[in-house]
Amino acid sequence: MPIAICCDFDGTITLMDTGKTLLSKLTKGDWQAVDKFVIDGQIGTREALIKQWGMIEHTTWEEIFTIVDTMKIDPSFYDFYNWMLQKNIKFLILSDGFQKYINRILENHEIKVESLDILANDADLVDNKLKLSFNTPECEHGCANCKYSHVLKLKNEGYKIIYIGDGLSDIFPATELADIIYARNNEDLAKKLEADSKLQVFDSFSKIKEDIEKRFL
Repeated sequence: MPIAICCDFDGTITLMDTGKTLLSKLTKGDWQAVDKFVIDGQIGTREALIKQWGMIEHTTWEEIFTIVDTMKIDPSFYDFYNWMLQKNIKFLILSDGFQKYINRILENHEIKVESLDILANDADLVDNKLKLSFNTPECEHGCANCKYSHVLKLKNEGYKIIYIGDGLSDIFPATELADIIYARNNEDLAKKLEADSKLQVFDSFSKIKEDIEKRFL
């Protein structure tokens, strides 16, 4: 059975969460409180993003990209990325973040965007306020980008699912559909799934590579 690797972007491939960094610098609103509503199951991630990014009253792409250009990816991802290309492994980036900054960060680190399948949300500026556009229609769980639907499609195509992530939007697709889950140490996904037998906690993509080779290749 072929394998497909589904990987979150912010806080997983990047060392810091780009969205949270932008919100911290562009608004004084209490966007962290909205995350608590998601954790408690009161709202979905789509409503959360609309509320959080709506707190930014005025910005420009220059201001946004100045912050984005400080973002670093995990150094161990380079070897992991090249290894996947060599092995011709199916790889998807699934993100609740914005395609514009994901592309920019990857290109800043000399990773060819055209070689990757990236399924993410996006945003435009209208009167200096961010207007969000979502990758998928609203689902029953209120997801911003329904990662579950993307992973389910691969599952139905016969792939064994390897899921890599760190945050709230990764919990549902990982628990319901993944054959094995790699979660960033001490982040929301690892904390939520600490009793799940499929969970492997990681702090380096090199460890994921070694484990995948032992288990599946």
